[in-house]
Amino acid sequence: MQVLPFSAGAHTAMQGALKLMEFEDAPPLAYYEGVRTGRLEDDPATVTQLRFVFDLLVASALPQEKSLALIEALAQDYAHAEHP
Repeated sequence: MQVLPFSAGAHTAMQGALKLMEFEDAPPLAYYEGVRTGRLEDDPATVTQLRFVFDLLVASALPQEKSLALIEALAQDYAHAEHP
């Protein structure tokens, strides 16, 4: 898992989730969500474009080790904070 922090700024997937799925016996699929809808995409050209978007997000995100450290620090801060 990798975290894309707010400090990375605007990015192409700000409106929803993007999931890429690869199968042993079938072509890859992409699922993406917008504000009010989701779509499963099987068109190879569109899946390729969405993979490029995903790769850009991964490149902008914190590395796995730093992502884990950030998640742990935030969890620790939350555990020590008072909650109403």
